Amino acid sequence: MRILVTGGVKSGKSRLAEKLALSIAAKELPIYLATTEFTEDPELQQRIALHRQQRAERFVTFEEALWLQQKLPKEPRIVLVECLTMWLNNLLHHGHDESKAFGELEALWDSPHQFVLVLNEVGLGIVPTNPLARRFADLSGRIGQWLGERCDQVFFCAAGLPLQLK
Repeated sequence: MRILVTGGVKSGKSRLAEKLALSIAAKELPIYLATTEFTEDPELQQRIALHRQQRAERFVTFEEALWLQQKLPKEPRIVLVECLTMWLNNLLHHGHDESKAFGELEALWDSPHQFVLVLNEVGLGIVPTNPLARRFADLSGRIGQWLGERCDQVFFCAAGLPLQLK
């Protein structure tokens, strides 16, 4: 089972993704693969600490900003990736290109795991005037399409309400 949950910031997508991962998991705790890179931003550090505390008893947490596949065990598990938007930001920040992004996604796809994948929907706003922001939005949109085509289920969240698209 591969599930994509997309939506805007604070749309309810993370809450839905956690609920889905927990409902799929049987005997073992699902893996929570957090992609936020270390930051010196105090507000973001506080958010990360709160998220760690909230999921501590319900998930096994791994943190990896770039190479998601490296952190995962070989045996099949339920994996919640939170979130691919931050992961893409990390890749671009470190100078990697589209081929690295899709290569990493292909590696995830070839793994034995079941996934719940979170991706911000960034394509509902204006076209950015900054070239890097435009590149990010375009690539995020292509990743969303790639995932939407391959996932078994796709949900879009807005105002805390999920809409199943597939």
